[in-house]
Amino acid sequence: MRRPLISDQWAREYHSDEQTGIRNGVMITPLTFCGTLEEFYKVIARFWKDTTRKKYDRDYNNVILPHIDNHNTKIISSYTKEDCEEMLRRIQEDGYDNKGVKCEYSENAINHFKYLIYSVFFHAANAGYCDRFLWGTKFELNFGRETIAVRSKTQIKRSLSIDQEKALISILMESPKVNGKRIALLLMFALGLRDGEACGLDFGEIYELPYYSGCYVAVIKQSTIPNTSILQSSGKTWNTGRRIPIPGRVAAFLLERKAIVTEIIEKNGLEVDINRIPVAAACALYDDSAEIGKRLKADDVTEEAKKVFRQAGIASEVLATLEIEMEEENARLEISESNVTAYLLRRNFATHLKILGVDYPDIQYLLGHCIDDPYINRPDYTDSKLHQLSERMANRPLVNDKIDERITLPVFYEERFSGNKTIQIESSAGCVRARIYALEKYDKLKIKPITNDPEEVEYTVREGYKSYEMRRTIDILKKYTGDYGD
Repeated sequence: MRRPLISDQWAREYHSDEQTGIRNGVMITPLTFCGTLEEFYKVIARFWKDTTRKKYDRDYNNVILPHIDNHNTKIISSYTKEDCEEMLRRIQEDGYDNKGVKCEYSENAINHFKYLIYSVFFHAANAGYCDRFLWGTKFELNFGRETIAVRSKTQIKRSLSIDQEKALISILMESPKVNGKRIALLLMFALGLRDGEACGLDFGEIYELPYYSGCYVAVIKQSTIPNTSILQSSGKTWNTGRRIPIPGRVAAFLLERKAIVTEIIEKNGLEVDINRIPVAAACALYDDSAEIGKRLKADDVTEEAKKVFRQAGIASEVLATLEIEMEEENARLEISESNVTAYLLRRNFATHLKILGVDYPDIQYLLGHCIDDPYINRPDYTDSKLHQLSERMANRPLVNDKIDERITLPVFYEERFSGNKTIQIESSAGCVRARIYALEKYDKLKIKPITNDPEEVEYTVREGYKSYEMRRTIDILKKYTGDYGD
């Protein structure tokens, strides 16, 4: 097979003293985009007919290469997704000349150019010449909007499967010493944070609620400015500030990471405040000389997410379709995000909250959205309210320790009564939690356990007031937690 008919004005190689050897697992080759195209042309064009090959060669030579910034001084490993998007944007903006009249390229033509660009980087990545930075992006899909809309509604899931969640949590919680990029992804998965919020969280913003032993929360009050590691207060909107209960297993994991960082500070005699150290620092903690105070950029987390998603078996087509949907607003997005990683993980978090029966205003609060209910304000989320949410969220598998049997008791008992009442409760879990309500605010309740062995019974009564109404409910928690298994 002949070489592509590409003009000699395009450099095939660019040589620099810094561009030799291997960096971050990528072979630093002097090949430019054009040089890479020629190197892999036999593979790229193996199914093209002669007439097709000539047309595609002209597209590379007359359309794509002229729209690449600094082509002749840029090696293939230096390109990013943003560079490829800029190529398409300029091609679309410039259009083409038809007998002196400027015309716009059709959607099919733009998809064709997208395919030609992707082909070069796909084979370069397979050869180890560059990262797989186009994995999970719109460049992988060569469909029109209508086709994508149909596939989206019929084939694309917007939440993770149980197997994908298991794989993901296994990767992210491999060790509390792992690189901060994975810790940031864990915060997004377990707490529904945006990427910038995960990068902005410091250890001092994680604490145990007074009077509620074992109930830890994360205070979300800052995030990183896009494309930087610089902090900004709050986030996308004034609604962003919030406190989120941390699942038990994740809380223990983060506290262990904090202890490791504290040990590094003490061992090296560093004059830093542990409370000002980012939870997701831009390093791993396997070395005492780790840069524990260096903060991540959200872009770093997005790139790491692609690697982790591939390991967890999440199809690139899912991410690519969601990216196109968000860009073109082809679907009604309940969680409006510009980043596919944040969108997928936050939507997955919201799905769990809905399954657990968390009220919609509470979901809006936890996600940092405007609360639609006019009778609920953000200051209403007191320690007591957060503890109630924490107890409900404790039923979420994987991010909590093994769900206690008392949570999944198959019997739901509810009735109204007046006067004295004896309720017989049998439990093999060794622990029973009961809620007994007076229908009026100032009614008095007397609660006394009756047992054959009173010395072995300990009980606590916590008093509070909450309006209550009878309702029929369906308990799906046993099925929900059982589907995850061990």
